[in-house]
Amino acid sequence: MPSPSSRTASRTASRAPGRRLAALTATALVPVVAVLALLPASPPAAADPPAPFAPRLVEVRTPTAADVARVEALGLDVADPVGRRRLAVVVHTRGEQRALAALGLTTTTLVPDLVAREAERAEADAAYAARVTRSPLPSGRTTYRTLDDYDRDMRALARDHAGTVRTFTLRRPTLDGRTVRAVEVAGHVRRKADGRPTFLVLGLHHAREWPSAEHTMELAIKLARGYGRDARITRLLDRVRVVLVPVVNADGFDLSRTSGGLADLNVLNPLDPSGTVVPTLTQVVTPGMAYLRKNCRLVDGLDTPDGTCAAQLTTPAGFSLGVDLNRNYGAWWSGPGSAGTLPSVTAFHAGLVDPRYHGASAFSEPETRNVRDLVLSRAVTGLVTNHTFGDLVLRPFSGAPSHVSDAGRRVGLARDERAMARLGDRLAEHNGYTSQRSYQLYDGMGTTEDWAYAATGAFGYTFEIGATEFHPPFEEVVAHYTGRGRSQAAGGNRAAYLDALAHAAAASKHSRLKVRATPGARLVVRRDASTPTWDGSSAATYRVAATVPRSGRLTWHLNPSTRPLEAREPYVLTCEVDGEVRQRARVFLGRGAVRAVSLRRC
Repeated sequence: MPSPSSRTASRTASRAPGRRLAALTATALVPVVAVLALLPASPPAAADPPAPFAPRLVEVRTPTAADVARVEALGLDVADPVGRRRLAVVVHTRGEQRALAALGLTTTTLVPDLVAREAERAEADAAYAARVTRSPLPSGRTTYRTLDDYDRDMRALARDHAGTVRTFTLRRPTLDGRTVRAVEVAGHVRRKADGRPTFLVLGLHHAREWPSAEHTMELAIKLARGYGRDARITRLLDRVRVVLVPVVNADGFDLSRTSGGLADLNVLNPLDPSGTVVPTLTQVVTPGMAYLRKNCRLVDGLDTPDGTCAAQLTTPAGFSLGVDLNRNYGAWWSGPGSAGTLPSVTAFHAGLVDPRYHGASAFSEPETRNVRDLVLSRAVTGLVTNHTFGDLVLRPFSGAPSHVSDAGRRVGLARDERAMARLGDRLAEHNGYTSQRSYQLYDGMGTTEDWAYAATGAFGYTFEIGATEFHPPFEEVVAHYTGRGRSQAAGGNRAAYLDALAHAAAASKHSRLKVRATPGARLVVRRDASTPTWDGSSAATYRVAATVPRSGRLTWHLNPSTRPLEAREPYVLTCEVDGEVRQRARVFLGRGAVRAVSLRRC
């Protein structure tokens, strides 16, 4: 990201007449127009123009893997599965509808008009708020939060629970200049580097998936209020730190949440007001940006001026710009189920405008680099990344075991598949979802939990919240969190999160070092390593620090030194006193292992 002085210059440039923005937009349009040029030309204008096309959510039955590939080859906005052998697709245009129909697959319209559905949802939320006054959620909320609401709620939580909660800003601002905030909840939360493991919960990688952030924030509130009152929560928070990032994709969510109404890009686009570059019938027409999926990357490798993310609305097919953050992580990046920059017939994707565009490189985006930094600087022994929808608990890997990368590496099954399946099944007992490996739905490589597992051995899961909508009426968000009307006796997602937290805290599920050293000494474990991408590798240097307490003895919870995709790897343990390195040692730690180390020279 640019320095403060260069960012000031960027803001100044963004206020200048739209010459620079037009140039950036034109650059972004090159691959867009290249793709759309392949589409059939518009039919001759009819005497009466067709009625505006209502974007819709459609279920497509895909009995075979080949059928899934045929749908993906169209470059459509494939959302999530709605059951086995069924995909949900957001159809934005008549052209997309015709292309889907041409496949000859059975389709069912789930939501016939997403624009109208937005209005219906708003009415339902207002009616729910009037009916209940306070919901069963820990916060009592009755409506979706905005980005500002999340910031206020995190700050208020830290203010009201100062000994248990702190907020902090992640290192990298977004492309549009927003800060990304996290909240940490733990007993004695300000006791730094005390050797406890971390449980990480993430929301809103995809902008339109609003419930994913709501559940993340509600869990933070439940934990903060439960410490000292709820025996189980108190025990867990004394053993593990919980870091929650409700909104990973702050730019995209802010657009999705706050924009509304019907946006006809033919009217708004200053570069092509008549629709001559992009045929009118293939023009993207969306309910504002409510169903935006990706982040605000307008041009690869270029940080555009702050505040210009909404320029997507003035770009032909601008809805499709951006990077799919959940294809941008560094394990199996650019593999099957993601899209490269240029369209590919053999890889079944539409290039940069594809909803699954994986970005220019692994971790090309500030949002994913923020998550990478968290995972590699803490002992993250468990992770849940929330998404919508599908009523699923997914675990690694996101590509079929038989796949072989361009670098000649076979994907295979996760080394800890049996243990991960047992935990996934237990979590699904609480929320009533289906527990399965991600690839059993379709390929989608470059995901958060795949990378976290490959880089550190952390058990990571995706919760796909809800049955058939990205952001349904808020009452359904409440039901999935509490389990009311679904799996009430089993506790819903609130109980599933606590079981995942308990697993992250369990010493037998990760590794421990029992260290004796000088009180106040600074300990660092480091492993210089990388994770495999589809055609190479991505750096994954693990560096975690702790401080020896007054007793001179530290029990340090860590990830295994040998990662799941490797044969045998050590940590390098360093002990420093007053900035001077006193001793180094190589340490091997298997899962569940406990090793005693006496650093006599430190």
